[in-house]
Amino acid sequence: MAKVTKKTESRIKIESEDDNGKTKVVFIKLPDSKVNKDAQLIYNKAFREALQDGAILRQKLNSVMREQGVWDDEKQEEYDGVLKQITDKELQIRKGGISLKEARVKALELRDHREEFRSLIAEKSSMDGNTAEGQADNERFSYIVYASLIDEKGHKVFDNFEKYQEADSMPYVIEAAGKLAEKLYGLDPDYDRNLPENKFLVDYSFANEELRLVNDDGHLVDRDGRLISDTGRFIAYDEDGKSYFIDKDGKTVSEGGDYEVEFSPFTDATGEVVPVPGEEKAEEAEEAEEEASEAEAEAEVVVEKPKPKPRKRRTVKPKTTDTE
Repeated sequence: MAKVTKKTESRIKIESEDDNGKTKVVFIKLPDSKVNKDAQLIYNKAFREALQDGAILRQKLNSVMREQGVWDDEKQEEYDGVLKQITDKELQIRKGGISLKEARVKALELRDHREEFRSLIAEKSSMDGNTAEGQADNERFSYIVYASLIDEKGHKVFDNFEKYQEADSMPYVIEAAGKLAEKLYGLDPDYDRNLPENKFLVDYSFANEELRLVNDDGHLVDRDGRLISDTGRFIAYDEDGKSYFIDKDGKTVSEGGDYEVEFSPFTDATGEVVPVPGEEKAEEAEEAEEEASEAEAEAEVVVEKPKPKPRKRRTVKPKTTDTE
């Protein structure tokens, strides 16, 4: 996750990573009038090219979606119904006057409705990026991000717009773009945290600061109150306070999800134990290996090499020379 440090009103520090996981520090400089003017030129060019390529206008999108069956009266009815559920339950939570237990249920239902609504919104706007305006909007924003990304010395991170487009999937670029969008479009980074249902759940200790459900002891739980791990798996604790995995019915399972039970051999029709396939061969191989090891041990004889006898030195008398 990017670390964002606000340096001045017009410059924001982003500490993130590149594709190789190496730390990357960049800055966002909020666009000035020149950048906005250049970005509009980019928009105009992209809009014109999109129309030439056959893109539809945004005002015709609804009719095209209906023609293609992407959005029909049934979808619109579902959309309106979910929106009403959200409005009604938000009002109930804001008003209070009901038990905490009932309010928790309504808050969780509101979470569900919110997810349904987001899914429908995504479905409804799925084709917007194909409109001439949608394509042009994307190009304009991309140019603003390119022009706003600078290094510590104030130089542009990318030499030109084309190089930025080649690297727009880099983690630090994506995170910088998100932070810039928050500033330009007034997006609330704490939007989810400030939703009525989440605010209620956190304020009344039904959820932690990460908006995950917890019990009275602060342990993570599912919506039915069952203990779960950080990864969402069911867990329980033994007498020593050590956690272990279980299934939804409370049966112990391994980390890999297999049931931990003691195996007993199967029996045939007469009640005789049926050998486990492969087990006899494994036992025979083990016995043969043990016998070979024992035979090898018995055959090993440590022979101490005799020390070589010292050689006798011969004393050689020097020859005498008769001198006249």
